[in-house]
Amino acid sequence: MATTLSTIESYMVAEGLKYSQHDDYLRTSFATDLYKDQDGDSSVFIIARVEEDGEYFKLMAPNLYHYPPDGPNTSEVFRILLGVCWRSKLIKYEYDERDGEIRAIVEFPLEDAPLSSKQFLRCLNGLVQIIDEYHEAIALAIGGSEASLDEAEETADNIRRADRIMRAAGIDKARASADPGGAIRFEE
Repeated sequence: MATTLSTIESYMVAEGLKYSQHDDYLRTSFATDLYKDQDGDSSVFIIARVEEDGEYFKLMAPNLYHYPPDGPNTSEVFRILLGVCWRSKLIKYEYDERDGEIRAIVEFPLEDAPLSSKQFLRCLNGLVQIIDEYHEAIALAIGGSEASLDEAEETADNIRRADRIMRAAGIDKARASADPGGAIRFEE
């Protein structure tokens, strides 16, 4: 037997993830450090879906970006999107040339094998991490500038390092804030 939506739902419940169930998919969201949606919110929506009677699995983040089909920086936008696909190997970016939607997706055939919890969580965490990590470069390209995947990776690495240091020091990131001068203040 392949995988059912209720199996994926059980994985989400076991991890304590908040989600909503729709007719043929589950929807959840994650906070992000770098990625901001079109409304400026630091979160990404994820849809989990099984198709072909559970023999095909999809995990996607729709409407991440919009770039007009006749945009002035098309070659740079696609260079960056394809570069992310090359470097990450887990996700691919899709572009709808009709309305300019750019989404990220992880998909693969299951055929007769069930999707394990470990596989699902790796795909879910990887999708969110990769979207967040390369957001800076994608946003620059969409905005009309040249972008660097290396710089985006370095920025994301620095944020992860800072998070690890704060956790090791027992500092609650949610209670720490930076003042305009760049110094970190910790609220009691």
